Amino acid sequence: MTRTPTGFDGIAMNPDEIEQRVIRAYIQLVYTPETDGTRMVTVAQIGALEARLMEIPEAQVLPGLPSCWLELYSHAKCTVVDSCGCNELDEDELDRAVELIASAQQRVRDLH
Repeated sequence: MTRTPTGFDGIAMNPDEIEQRVIRAYIQLVYTPETDGTRMVTVAQIGALEARLMEIPEAQVLPGLPSCWLELYSHAKCTVVDSCGCNELDEDELDRAVELIASAQQRVRDLH
């Protein structure tokens, strides 16, 4: 049985709620101060995993790679366990982001 991830308040999120959180985080990046040249917004906390959206400055983006990354970061292991890149957060990229966050609950059980 796979559970859906929960938001900051512990309530399970459906795919539409996840999508809305990703879109809001993408918009928030514009207003988020840079830290070490990058901007980061937390999308959801799922156990010891944090889903976070990061924007890399244009000058640091390698050719052919996206400027934004959605990461699943394990606080228990202090490492990124999965990620997906996006350039414009189009429909396909948004679908991948939702899938990544939706899979986080299972990952929490597998990793911890």
